[in-house]
Amino acid sequence: MKKIFIIISLILISCKDSKLEKSNNSFGNTSIENAKNTCEDIIYQIIKSSKLDLRGQNDFLTKIDRIEDDNVTIQVYIENNVSEDPKVKQIVESTIAWLVLNVNDRKLYNTSADPDNPIEVEFDKNILSQNDIFNLCQIEKKEVKKDLSNEKIRYSILPIEFDEYYKACVNPYDSIKCDNNYPKYFFKEDNAIAKVFGNNFHPSDYMYLPKIKDYQPMILCNTDSDIESYDLVVVSDNKVISSLEIGLMDGESITQFNISKDYIISLYKRKNTTEKKVFFKSYIIDDIGSIIDKK
Repeated sequence: MKKIFIIISLILISCKDSKLEKSNNSFGNTSIENAKNTCEDIIYQIIKSSKLDLRGQNDFLTKIDRIEDDNVTIQVYIENNVSEDPKVKQIVESTIAWLVLNVNDRKLYNTSADPDNPIEVEFDKNILSQNDIFNLCQIEKKEVKKDLSNEKIRYSILPIEFDEYYKACVNPYDSIKCDNNYPKYFFKEDNAIAKVFGNNFHPSDYMYLPKIKDYQPMILCNTDSDIESYDLVVVSDNKVISSLEIGLMDGESITQFNISKDYIISLYKRKNTTEKKVFFKSYIIDDIGSIIDKK
């Protein structure tokens, strides 16, 4: 009997060591770790990376309530043991938030307060790029192509004052104001616009400004990394004919822009958001679509 007990103990220890070694190896091999991710894992990572207000709850859980078309409805909740007997657990779920992830549009919405008026929530979109969420969650990938004709393009409203734009579209974020004043188009490498930008520009998203004759000015937003930048480009006949970096936030200083109704592009610099901005240069778009110094 004693021998049997020793053998069983050795087997259990061996299994435990094997699992531990397997777990440790997975942290050292990203491709293996990604291969083991499930749809639920990716959803949890997305919520964990988001700027969702979780009311101070860090040990939250996520659950996929349903998947309809390319929309994933997500419950964010915590578990509480309400049992008065320490030997018996009585777990009760408390919902913190309800969210909807649109996988094709790569957008996350908080629907907790009003499902009919969702609030967009920022998250790390690299998680979607690094994982095949379409396959893991069994969602059909759609090709969303934007027609460049005037009838279907939504233009941003001029003038654009950078501080106002940032408050509406970045922080603290106003989904209605951002969508009304600065409608954005998500950039995809396989979209028609990617051929126009070529290898020179790979923005997170972009905005169309009102056309100048046959020229189409656009603002390209690069906001998916720690260093944020903005480029003004002028497109004609499906080619970029001029460009200028008009915004940059690299952690050490801030360059920002204002664009007037008659396309005077004014650039300002400051060290941080608390310091007063200082004008340093202005540009205009000339009759052939070139961005030149304003004299």
